[in-house]
Amino acid sequence: MLTCQIDFAKKSKEGEEICGDSISIKRDQNKVAVSVSDGLGSGVKASILSTLTTSMATTMLFNGVPVDEVFSSILATLPVCKIRGISYANLCSVVFDAQDSTCSIVEYEFPVTLYFRNKNLINLERRMAIVEAREISISKITPLEGDLIFITTDGVSQAGMGTENFPLGFGLKNIIREINVLLQNNISPKNIVEHLIKLARKLDRGTRGDDALAAVVQFKKLQVINLFVGPPQDRSKDEELVKSFMHKDGKKVVCGGTTAQIFEKVLKRKVELDLRSFCEDLPPIGKMEGIDLVTEGIVTLTHVFRYLSGQQERLVYGANALAEMLLEADQVNFFVGRAINPAHQNPLFSHDISLKFRLIHDIAQILKEKGKIVNLEYF
Repeated sequence: MLTCQIDFAKKSKEGEEICGDSISIKRDQNKVAVSVSDGLGSGVKASILSTLTTSMATTMLFNGVPVDEVFSSILATLPVCKIRGISYANLCSVVFDAQDSTCSIVEYEFPVTLYFRNKNLINLERRMAIVEAREISISKITPLEGDLIFITTDGVSQAGMGTENFPLGFGLKNIIREINVLLQNNISPKNIVEHLIKLARKLDRGTRGDDALAAVVQFKKLQVINLFVGPPQDRSKDEELVKSFMHKDGKKVVCGGTTAQIFEKVLKRKVELDLRSFCEDLPPIGKMEGIDLVTEGIVTLTHVFRYLSGQQERLVYGANALAEMLLEADQVNFFVGRAINPAHQNPLFSHDISLKFRLIHDIAQILKEKGKIVNLEYF
């Protein structure tokens, strides 16, 4: 079954702390909905309007509300600028139904939506519709594995506007050329959108520029990762839970020394430490037959959380391997043992909530915001 991996990057207008461009993602195993909006202007006001737009569109389209009703509600809600005569936010929504492998792309006053197959740009056949006296375009495609949809706000297409090299902005043709070159050089879709935002930031240097957001929807087979974190509260269930975990589809990760010992005992297999991965910050990673990765627990999870939340730029060994697996996965299943190690209690939290639970919760929230399907099971 196909699904979508969504990656995005954005930047704020110089002098603004908040980006006025927004993205909203909602998904399960059968459907994915993602919306991108550019709020008129910049800063807090633009962010509120674009966030309202993407949230309404994504939620309604994900729940099967007809397109005309969705846009009728949004357009009736959004004010119109009296001076410019345009809406305070534009919109591009992509909805993929995995059960029948159909994808709809709906655009309202949106600057850049590009569809690539086999590294080649494919022209979208757009059907125009009138909703609330305004024109929207609707495209229907049947995506194949590896197809890509790039979505960028005008902060990318208009980057560098007024400069000597790009008096009218970077432009659509240059965006297409840039993506083509990067795809031909096998640069990943995630790195491409990050490059586009870095490029926009560079071109806007010396000017105020604009908010910018670039996103990519990549059609791929569903990738699942299962994490067993911490020993069960009821020790009598060790064998049952370990054997059940081993039958799960997808990659498998065991976090924590005590947890790894339980797996050794139940499966009668040894964890072999990779001493080459030893460093000052993290204990070495381990290998076990049938398990893709064995790591230390709390310290590793802390590094992963800091990286995913933008507090840390680089990771090493086990933390890096785990973070990469989480970011590549479409579905992440956490199996979290309730047995609490007193050494991991955080005095800032109430006595019955461990640091482990807080870390798992926060990592799960970040992954959900990135469009992952996340399941949490405690035992």
